[in-house]
Amino acid sequence: GRLQVGERMPKLLILGPSYRRNPSPEPLPAIERYDGLFYRIVRKYIDKLKEKDVDVFIITEDLDVVTPETKLPYKPPVGESWKTLPPIEKDPEKIKLLRIQILKLIERRRYEEIFIVLNKYYQELLPDLTVYTKKIIVSFKGIGPKAQALKQWLSG
Repeated sequence: GRLQVGERMPKLLILGPSYRRNPSPEPLPAIERYDGLFYRIVRKYIDKLKEKDVDVFIITEDLDVVTPETKLPYKPPVGESWKTLPPIEKDPEKIKLLRIQILKLIERRRYEEIFIVLNKYYQELLPDLTVYTKKIIVSFKGIGPKAQALKQWLSG
């Protein structure tokens, strides 16, 4: 039988700031400003996200949590590229705020699954999400398997 609306719990995808950026000087939606592999995958499936009830949170290098539509200004890279310092070296106060912000957003909706695409530095900043969801998808051996898993998860 067909699933009735409301029977499927929403899912959540958490992305971090990618090194590849769109250098356009205009403010761009986060999903376009960041231009890494995982962002390109998500852009391909963007229309599916609504119908599948997948929410997307993006953690910026300033440790803010934004949605894909949030307009981000152009920021020139520090040094040669946008590779940022591990955020651990950032303000503990900011990290605390980030955790509070994420927990607030997550408590608002019960997610069945949370798929986390963050490098290890950003992963360490997350609060413990295990109590809020049935399943967390997080560790992969390398980018290829992670990209495959993300495609399957988004199209599944």
